Amino acid sequence: MNRREFAAGAGALALAGCAASTSTAASSLLPAPPPRIDPATHAEEAFLYGFAPFEMARVAGGAFTQGAPPNRFAHRATLSDHTARAVTTPNNDTLYSPAFVDLTGGPVELVTPTLTDRYWSVAMMSAFTDNFRVLGTRTTKGAGGRYWLVGPQWRGRAPEGVEVVRAPTADIWVLGRILVDGAYDLAAAAAVQRQFTMQPVGGGASPRRFRAADPLDSENFFGVLDETLTRSGAAPSGLQSPGLTDGDAWRREAAATLAKLRSGLGRKGRLISGWTYPADNLGDFGDDHAFRAQVALSGLGALPKAEAIYLSGVVDATGALLNGANAYRFSLPPGGAPVDAFWSLSMYEVDAEGRLYFIDNPIQRYAIGNRTQGLLVAADGSLEVIISADRPANASNWLPAPRKPFRVTFRGYLPQAPLLSGAWTLPAITRV
Repeated sequence: MNRREFAAGAGALALAGCAASTSTAASSLLPAPPPRIDPATHAEEAFLYGFAPFEMARVAGGAFTQGAPPNRFAHRATLSDHTARAVTTPNNDTLYSPAFVDLTGGPVELVTPTLTDRYWSVAMMSAFTDNFRVLGTRTTKGAGGRYWLVGPQWRGRAPEGVEVVRAPTADIWVLGRILVDGAYDLAAAAAVQRQFTMQPVGGGASPRRFRAADPLDSENFFGVLDETLTRSGAAPSGLQSPGLTDGDAWRREAAATLAKLRSGLGRKGRLISGWTYPADNLGDFGDDHAFRAQVALSGLGALPKAEAIYLSGVVDATGALLNGANAYRFSLPPGGAPVDAFWSLSMYEVDAEGRLYFIDNPIQRYAIGNRTQGLLVAADGSLEVIISADRPANASNWLPAPRKPFRVTFRGYLPQAPLLSGAWTLPAITRV
């Protein structure tokens, strides 16, 4: 068996005492840590295991929450642009509503409105970044509801009409996404956003403030990891051995592992026509620690494939790395991409840490999609996008690029069966 139940409190996963509610068990258990390791040779495995919860804690204490306390939504009423540096690989399609939730003090109530005329989702992720529940257009058909989010050791009753959602860890990330059709739609989307609410139930304990600083600091790194585990009723990782936590040795090993992640360690998926198609366990990683760490670095908060397909473009049709010193053409055939919600193509630069962010550009365009105003579509319904650093003669279909290597991400929300199965694939990006 490649997963373990919580070492201390597995019985708390049962939903005893919730007869007055519709109970939902968490779909993912905690990932098993590496076995007892030799610090001299297996520091890399320890780093990969703990990196995702560390990144989660780092973001929780950063600017993405806009100063909101735990257990409350931090509704971000503007679309992400080149100044958004709080979380890697943001989208420019939806308003974000993040909330970092501490369930040690008891249930936290989440209320969602009924919303059937625009895409929305509320993803719930464990401290290890596994999506254990997604509400929204796909899963509830847009119907709203009232939910109690509870930790793995909670026992109690919820009122009638309240659904209990049990998390696999005491610390979780709830991330709402609400589709925006453009600048003209922003105010309407923000008004809808405010209908999503969250608050603690009763007088629970004061939520903790997450701690995470330098990921190369062994005491802080393993402190965050073991606090995450023990707060959830699990045994500590057992990784804080003297050999691992020696400051200089750990920093060398951690720096080397981070460099490997930036170079592609743990990256998974199929390469088809220059596009990397995600592995099936994206967003629910199991015990695949390297893949989990890679996504935490380059795409923290990724949704599972059934909700959204993320296709990463790093090379052109010839296999050469994408670089803003060249100009490129991206084409979609008549009918566009087979999705039930929307698609978009986003442009990113890669920073020194390996994280992806939007670039500043003269037309303030960070993505092109099926909702972009003013696109020129051919008579047969096909679409051609020009990707370049220099502005073309007609900028209607221009996606600005930096004058250096870059990456693009194609997002398909609510992918249809041909996209999910790989029967329909994106055409390659070609150099002009």
